Amino acid sequence: MKNNKTFTLLIIIMSTIFLCGCWDIKDINKRSLPLVMGISKEAEEEYKLTLQIPILENENQISKVVTGKGNTVASILGQIRTNSEDAVDYTQIRLIVIQSNLAHSEKEFKELIKFLMVSKEIPSRALVAITDESIEKVLANINDKLGVQATSIYDFFNKGGGWAPEMFSIPIWEVYRSAFLFTKDIAIPVVRSGKDTVLVFEGSDILKKGNIIERISPHETQLINVFQNKNEKGKIESLGFASIMVTNSSIQNKTSMKNNKPVLSSDLKLKMYILEREEGITDNRIRRELEMLIEKRFYNILKKTQERNADIFGFGQQFQHMLSYNELKDWRNVYYPNLKVNFKVHANME
Repeated sequence: MKNNKTFTLLIIIMSTIFLCGCWDIKDINKRSLPLVMGISKEAEEEYKLTLQIPILENENQISKVVTGKGNTVASILGQIRTNSEDAVDYTQIRLIVIQSNLAHSEKEFKELIKFLMVSKEIPSRALVAITDESIEKVLANINDKLGVQATSIYDFFNKGGGWAPEMFSIPIWEVYRSAFLFTKDIAIPVVRSGKDTVLVFEGSDILKKGNIIERISPHETQLINVFQNKNEKGKIESLGFASIMVTNSSIQNKTSMKNNKPVLSSDLKLKMYILEREEGITDNRIRRELEMLIEKRFYNILKKTQERNADIFGFGQQFQHMLSYNELKDWRNVYYPNLKVNFKVHANME
């Protein structure tokens, strides 16, 4: 009998120990789950951090905007958590919007991206975007649009293939990694609040070794997607006398070295459907004009990026099997400015 009592007491003690591990667990309905974070800083002023937090109101999912200021982003995150009526869980943040004046400050931008990458609270898969507007205006715009859900800003970057081929997204970890790459630079999407829509896509800022050096248009951004083998399906082009929709695309690249200079031959194949045309305009003219338009667009952006030694297309990665490690370290300054690209577009009717 004594042994049974001892055994029962031991079970009770062990159960109590295991239950203590759950003392700090919060029910989901007692937590605030921010989806979007905005970060800004004016000159020598403090950081301003704005959160978009979904809330349920009469079974409709809207959001509230919470703002804090401080000397560091970490201190503001702690301040908001302390002052919030619920436990704030930052692990569900899906998108981080950075005001352009902060993004264009090379030192501060690098420090910010490093903090976001190493932070245990903020997921490294969260997407990054830049805006020229005030963060509050961009995030508050979601509640001004009738019928818009709290997740709409994040959904804007994830429409799926065939709906917005010029749109793309980039996570924190890719932005962080880009500062250490020898053969590839990246683009970060630029957005603003829309008049009739939640957001408007304005193009992309080119990031070279952590420094923003150029802004390109949505049309130019879409060419980056093409060279990453993302389908152009759904892209609408206006030629003035005709409008077409791209229904499929594929690209083939061949690399070579001539006199120690890199050469890339790229063939882009498009299938298109004519939406409308002026009377008397032939299929051949439409096809020829489309090919010329896209080729001209590509060579314009190639010229701009070569002048700035920014390999936004990641061409250097296609020459990794031809160059040594030390040669790849000099790709931007030695090889990329001398890269010759033979880019051809081949359009066919659907």
